[in-house]
Amino acid sequence: MAAPAAVALIVAGVSTAAVAAKGVPSQVVPSKYAAIVVDTATGKVLYEANPDARRYPASLTKMMTLYVLFEELNRGRFKMSTPLRVSALAQRQAPTKLGLRAGETITVEDAIKGLITRSANDAAAVIAENVAGSVPAFADRMTRTARAIGMTNTRFRNANGLPDPGQYTSARDMMKLGVALQVRFPQYYPLFSIRSYTFRGRTIGSHNNLLGRINGVDGIKTGYVNASGFNLVTSVKRDGRKIVAVVFGGKTAAQRDAHMVQLINTYLPKASRSRGYDDELVAAIVNAPKVAAATASALPPHPKPLPRPMMAGMDAVDPDPAVVASLAPAVPVPPVAPAAPEQVAEAPTPALPPSPEPVSLATATLPSSLANAHLPSSAAEAFADIGPAPQGDPMADLVARVDAHSRRAPKTVEVASAAPAAVVMTDASPDRRRSGWFIQIGAVGSEAAAMDLLDKAKSAAPLLAAANPFAEPVKKGGSTMVRARFGGFENEKAANRACAALKKNDFACFTIRL
Repeated sequence: MAAPAAVALIVAGVSTAAVAAKGVPSQVVPSKYAAIVVDTATGKVLYEANPDARRYPASLTKMMTLYVLFEELNRGRFKMSTPLRVSALAQRQAPTKLGLRAGETITVEDAIKGLITRSANDAAAVIAENVAGSVPAFADRMTRTARAIGMTNTRFRNANGLPDPGQYTSARDMMKLGVALQVRFPQYYPLFSIRSYTFRGRTIGSHNNLLGRINGVDGIKTGYVNASGFNLVTSVKRDGRKIVAVVFGGKTAAQRDAHMVQLINTYLPKASRSRGYDDELVAAIVNAPKVAAATASALPPHPKPLPRPMMAGMDAVDPDPAVVASLAPAVPVPPVAPAAPEQVAEAPTPALPPSPEPVSLATATLPSSLANAHLPSSAAEAFADIGPAPQGDPMADLVARVDAHSRRAPKTVEVASAAPAAVVMTDASPDRRRSGWFIQIGAVGSEAAAMDLLDKAKSAAPLLAAANPFAEPVKKGGSTMVRARFGGFENEKAANRACAALKKNDFACFTIRL
């Protein structure tokens, strides 16, 4: 039987002209396509197409989730056997997932393998909450870590890559992350090569179909949401040569994989034979300043973060069928039951504008589920965000329009003060008796949880000794959130200093003036 056309391409290889001369490859969506291939020994870019254009990372996000977790393992805060608590928020994450239930635990090792193989969204949320206390705080740290290792065109809003118009990256940045994981964590990087593992009696197969099928491929991660197309970061080491290649925007998992194999066959022979990694390529990685981590003590119970609004028509899965059924494996691959892809209806999705302009919803079509959602009354109401958003930030623009219509009638809440006795403060937004500059570090489900969060923040940042902590309940729809805020700052500069101190201790924070 004649091999399919895709198989013929992969087996025979293609020329550079076949890959690039005709413009956008046939296997990708032109508006979503971006790619780069780099010789990691010399730092030479062997191929690139839209390498700095902003793209949705999808589950490639989990590479940074694991990078941060590996940092915590190196610092000794966690061990592979450490149990991680599962929250209701983690349980509610969209597929693909491991099916974790609120109240149970999963070990660090199982969570890592769940991210690498199944691309488990629930496990990513579990890691985020146990490392940083909440998903938004963890996303803040992910972004700061990205900046520290030279990823200048990336911003994270969550730990799993589920749709968020404010989360973006580029092919070049993902290449840097793929290299950084190898250089910084050689003891953990081999985990990216596992093709299956057993979790609670179930065999979980990998979505990375090139592992064991293409000689020299040793990882690392797949990704897919409707807005991004099918993404892949691949590391290849063969015949003394090594490259990291990135593809965004595949039409299907199989076509993305076929294009990746074309790139490997074309450009790996052009890479140099040498040991180590290019000094310039890894300079930012090896010289990166340490990003502040939470204390090494056992993580206390933390409030459950509120979920972000979901966007319709953007897949929450990472469905990766076999690249080509007849493709001969480089080494024997044991039979593994494939993960069933989640079926999600296609719908129009907002497009990212050309880089370097920030993503914007001004000219994009908002899915109806987001346009009509009950949103928080500020950009960090349900999630204390990573600080002032760049001009044109979509989420900030959106919630700003909602902000003017979301003020509530005064309520009364007891809050702690510097005096031994609790005092009663009237909640009104804005409140004439509580005006000026404030900082907000979160919005949680109860006053007790808000005050507990404020106490932890005050202990972590001595700069807040004279600040006034208070809890401010706000009703939204049928539920009540409680804002955790500090007041008493003389000016914007003082409030920003306080936020900076908190962010160094892995607290999310933003400033506000009432």
